[in-house]
Amino acid sequence: MNILPVSFINFNPRTNNNKVQASRYSFAKNTFQSSKVFACDTVTFTSVPNSEVLKRLLAYKIPDMYSDRILLDPRFVQKVMRNRLFTKPIRTICRVLKPHEKSLFPVEKKVFDILCNIARRKPKAKLDEVIHKLVPEHNKKLLQLQMPIFEELNILSKSMPEDLRKEFDNLYVITNHKLLNNPVIKPFSLREFKYKLGRIQERINKTNKGKDPYTMKKIMTRVNSLPVYSKERIQSPSFSKKKYERRLKAMLSDLSIYIDGSSLSDNKDLRDLIMTSKSQIFGIPTNIKFNRKSFIYDLKKITDKLQDKKLAHRMVQTAIQLPTSKENLSAFIMKSADRSSEQIGYDLLLGSLGTADHLVAAKKGGADDLFNYGLASAYMNSVKAHMDFKEFLKKNPQIAVYCQRQVDRLIELANAGIFSKIGLTTSYINTFASKIHKLSPKENPLNLDISKLKY
Repeated sequence: MNILPVSFINFNPRTNNNKVQASRYSFAKNTFQSSKVFACDTVTFTSVPNSEVLKRLLAYKIPDMYSDRILLDPRFVQKVMRNRLFTKPIRTICRVLKPHEKSLFPVEKKVFDILCNIARRKPKAKLDEVIHKLVPEHNKKLLQLQMPIFEELNILSKSMPEDLRKEFDNLYVITNHKLLNNPVIKPFSLREFKYKLGRIQERINKTNKGKDPYTMKKIMTRVNSLPVYSKERIQSPSFSKKKYERRLKAMLSDLSIYIDGSSLSDNKDLRDLIMTSKSQIFGIPTNIKFNRKSFIYDLKKITDKLQDKKLAHRMVQTAIQLPTSKENLSAFIMKSADRSSEQIGYDLLLGSLGTADHLVAAKKGGADDLFNYGLASAYMNSVKAHMDFKEFLKKNPQIAVYCQRQVDRLIELANAGIFSKIGLTTSYINTFASKIHKLSPKENPLNLDISKLKY
């Protein structure tokens, strides 16, 4: 799954004395320096207003209110990322994470078990090397699951109008090339580039290591200075497509030069993204890994034009059946195939992080208030999204058990004086239980037992 080698002229002011190159570096450096840069605050994993005091509980092994996982304390993850744990031999990774394996979700737990088994034979192996060796086996397994879904989509596409069928066929061909690891010419998408760059920034910010967050802030400021235009706007006669492409090329060139001279010069994920993006903007065939989310997004852009809404819905729902990295081991391995050890390690822990979940969604009028929060894993928080608690409980009845387990643990901590120690009122438990009762189905309300709480 390696990217096809592409040769670009990169300028590194630390090693190259060419005057023209030094001039270009100076231009790129000035471009970034002149950008408005805000103070780089430490980004917390539970960056929800008024949740700081609740977040302090995460140091005390709190169960997820939506699953049976013990929530990971963001400070623990910040520490292991800051210490670059995942760049170390897998024996060290397994030793450090072993006490926290109950926090891992099923797929991540399988990956961890694989690492520990290999560590017994090859203790000095590196995480990205181990994952890369698993790629051939899991690529075949994943293809066996994916191909029937793509075949069904191909059959459904025959009912589309000719113009939209051609668009789908083009997407289908490109997707096949990606799945088979064949080079493709894929147009550059600024929207996708910003999304992927944002994911890299998210991880870097959470390490809070040296100048890296500040450097990423400057990079994002430069990238965000370019607007994202719709395909229709770009193809309109009044739009200067060549001028826009020149701006995109200049932006990528400036980024490449700036990164070469920055603290992030050895960041594999960042350099690979810049390299792939250059290939796309210059029309050079490149090996691009299949991405489920991108495929569904591209498919939906086509199906949204269908007058037959039933067909559109059926095609999108079929595509959603494609295995995800949260549900399938092979999908996780393939998603991680070209990533750095640090990014793979971050992905292993991300879903288990403790977050403050709005019991009443903010989009539905829920307040950013301590008494409207429950502690949930990042993964389950994402799954619930803006769904009503009542609806989520009906779909997942076991949540009643998990909520009680969380309350039991909170009562233990409150009775032991931990709440007072961290500055959290015990009335939070009463309010949480009352709110859960109010939000649960009227015909079968969830009554949490808080009788052991000492007032």
